[in-house]
Parts: sequence; structure tokens; C-alpha cells
Amino acid sequence: MSVKIRLKRIGKKHRPIYHIVVADARAPRDGKFIEKLGTYNPHTDPPSTVLKIQKSVSWLMKGAQPTDTVKSIFSKKGVLLKKHLLEGVKKGAFNDEEANQKFHVWLKKKQDNL
Repeated sequence: MSVKIRLKRIGKKHRPIYHIVVADARAPRDGKFIEKLGTYNPHTDPPSTVLKIQKSVSWLMKGAQPTDTVKSIFSKKGVLLKKHLLEGVKKGAFNDEEANQKFHVWLKKKQDNL
């Protein structure tokens, strides 16, 4: 079974809000899903995103494939960086503490730029 991380559309006409969900690739866009990872609202300025980072990383490590839009959201929130660091820990490039420290340094830099 192929698993995708994608957007599920909810909300009113012309005012969509999206849930970021893990679903079977064969399921319809707004159909059955496995787990909800967060929400994305494109109508706020800047677009607001609420995301469970640990759950997202967990699904990526299991092999779930994000769509292009979700991949962009994950990149902005640091999920892809966290996955990259955890893969480095698995391979023995550095330990868990160093990975967390690098992630927090990146997160602090990102918040300072806003």
C-alpha cells in the first residue's frame, strides 16, 4: 500500500481550509484518511500552519511520500530538516543531542528573521 501525505480540503466555497493528512494513495482527495497531522489556512497573511512535527517526521521515516504542496509546507516548518538530521543520527554522523541542537539553532534563526 502506497501512503501519501496530502491536503484534504474543508471549509466554505471560495474559502478553503486544508487538513494535512496521511492517506492511502488510492483514496479520494476528501475521503478516508489514516491520520491528521495538522491544518493549513492560506487566507491569513502569512498563511497559517499548525503541524505535529514529530508525527510528520515519523510518517516520513516510515516511507510516506508528501505531495509537492505538503513538501513545501514541511520545508518551511523544518520537518524535512528534522528528518534529514535523524537520518544522520541513524548513520552515525552525529548523536541525538547534536541533531536536536542543530534543529533548535535553525528554528531560532528562522524565528529571528520573522
